[in-house]
Amino acid sequence: MHVLDQSIIGLPDEPSLLAEVSLCLAEESDLPRFNQLLAKEHYLQNPTVVGRTLRYIAKYRGEWVALLVFSSAAYHLKARDRWLEWSPDEVQQRRNWLAQNSRFLVLANRMRWPNLGSQVLKLACQRLSEDWRKCFGEPVLAVESFIDPYRTQGTSYRAAGWQALGPTEGWERSWHDFYTDTKHPKELWVKALDPVSLAMVKMGQLPAGLTQAVLPPDCPLPTRQLGSLWQHFHDFITDPRKARGQRYELATILAISALALTAGCKGPHAIFEFADGLNHGQRRRLRCRRRPEARHEFDVPCERTFRRVLKVVSSDSLKDALVAWMKQEQPQALKLLHLDGKAVKNAAPAPPWKRKLQPEEESEIPLDQQKPKADKCLMLVNFMTSDQQLIDQIAVPSDTNEEAAVAAHWEKMDLAGVCLTSDAAHTTRNNCRKLTLEKGADYLFEIKGNQPHALAKAEQLLPGAFPPSGSDGREGTRPD
Repeated sequence: MHVLDQSIIGLPDEPSLLAEVSLCLAEESDLPRFNQLLAKEHYLQNPTVVGRTLRYIAKYRGEWVALLVFSSAAYHLKARDRWLEWSPDEVQQRRNWLAQNSRFLVLANRMRWPNLGSQVLKLACQRLSEDWRKCFGEPVLAVESFIDPYRTQGTSYRAAGWQALGPTEGWERSWHDFYTDTKHPKELWVKALDPVSLAMVKMGQLPAGLTQAVLPPDCPLPTRQLGSLWQHFHDFITDPRKARGQRYELATILAISALALTAGCKGPHAIFEFADGLNHGQRRRLRCRRRPEARHEFDVPCERTFRRVLKVVSSDSLKDALVAWMKQEQPQALKLLHLDGKAVKNAAPAPPWKRKLQPEEESEIPLDQQKPKADKCLMLVNFMTSDQQLIDQIAVPSDTNEEAAVAAHWEKMDLAGVCLTSDAAHTTRNNCRKLTLEKGADYLFEIKGNQPHALAKAEQLLPGAFPPSGSDGREGTRPD
């Protein structure tokens, strides 16, 4: 019998009694007693939960009558996801809008307090979303819980408006995305705290105050090719680090970095988030560090490791290794090549050429377009195919611009039979002559307002629209 039943004489009738039950968040000073009661009285005998956590205490006239713990929702629940009508990607983006009632312990005598459990659950659901928003910056739209059918029938949850979705498959998450079969299925119960917002989300609308999590991009390569990438980096680049204290091979760090950058990640933090999202099969192919006493689980390097390694490895050697591996995987002859210039933020400009620039095509390119534009940040020019295969990359010297750097790089490339495309910046007479007459290449360049003389001449010689940029010739004048 609970101490409350012994200390309070003449308990009122049940409606009056339940009306005096209040719920509050546990304070720091309450945690030792809170955890001790869960460890002793709850059937799991474990007060530890993971992720975001809120702990509630239900009181009657100052005495504790029930304890609740809400934590982060489960990663994968097929029945819950079908109930929400969310795809696997949407579950990952929106899991922060869900919470799990991971512990519920009624301390009072249930024979004397038959509806206490449902009343406490009702009070918790009324305030959980706002408390969650104050603590973690986001509200809760729905809650979930697991019921052991061998111990209870979930009567309190049903009375509080929760819905049973059926038994689970009996799997329990033991670490990140690794699961073990407990051979003990439980009943899954759910409740919508904000049905209106859930309905809006189902219709593709994002309610005010809600933000979806940004997921790291998927691995851009199939798992079967990861071993080849790792081996190429291992054979191509010498490790500049000291052997003592190394936990991850250089090829592992560089292969993950190359995959992350190819997938669109920017910076060491994004690279680490990409690595953390790799499954254990991908980690194994990339030779990640095996977890102690876990045969099929692997750890990835931390963010600081990526930062340290990328500082000591030459960017040119990393680029050359990646280009060589792509050519090894796609050895077919080059037919189409596109130039794409990018500014790299927070990176120092490339060293200057240390030579005086010779103005080219003054009649076509205004003087302000010939001045150096790479003296503020690092400018890179990628030479890529239509399927994103990197053929080459150059850094633009700080005392010149992208157009001059590319024109000087033509001499180092074999372009026979290749068609080049780019933006209007590279449309100069010298470039076109060099590509066709000297390199044996073709080109598809644009002409825009940055070259007013060439644009005016083109408009004069080519009146009307013509394919591919205009009509098909059935309207207006089509030149022969």
